[in-house]
Amino acid sequence: MKVEIVPVTASKQQDIVTLQEIATKSFTAMFGPYHEPQAVKAYTDEAYALPVLIRELSDPDSRTYFLKLNDTPVGYLKLNWRMAQTDQVFENAMQLQRIYLLPEYWNQHLGSYLMDKALDEAKKSRVKTVWLGVWEHNDRARHFYKRYGFKKAGSHTFVIGQDRQTDYWYALQLDE
Repeated sequence: MKVEIVPVTASKQQDIVTLQEIATKSFTAMFGPYHEPQAVKAYTDEAYALPVLIRELSDPDSRTYFLKLNDTPVGYLKLNWRMAQTDQVFENAMQLQRIYLLPEYWNQHLGSYLMDKALDEAKKSRVKTVWLGVWEHNDRARHFYKRYGFKKAGSHTFVIGQDRQTDYWYALQLDE
């Protein structure tokens, strides 16, 4: 099994389409069973629209990486610094906005490759805090983050359709 983590750039149309497919499938698999199908589709159509992804990939304060398994993208990681962060809650921080895997690759320990990459990027950028948002009912992800030392550090509301739900902010303080 060959595992690679490679940058995704806005200049490769096929990369953007692949990113959109992985984002949509992963988000739908996670949230689809708990929300109205039309609300999930409306969210993914807006959040993962090609122009949105191109804008995100073009932001100098954001980086996105594919996780490739035997040369096939099966997941991705999105990191944000400074004003690219979705919320400005921590000083000198990096946001781990997304670790997404296609559902058929869940429970295969592939997320650890993406988390290791995220933490490596955080150390290289010399931030003091890595933070992320995770849905309060996503037990699998919350346990995964806790294994890396992330701790609950607050919460905010995340809306899908008419459903207002709670996302927890988890933070990891890095050693100097």
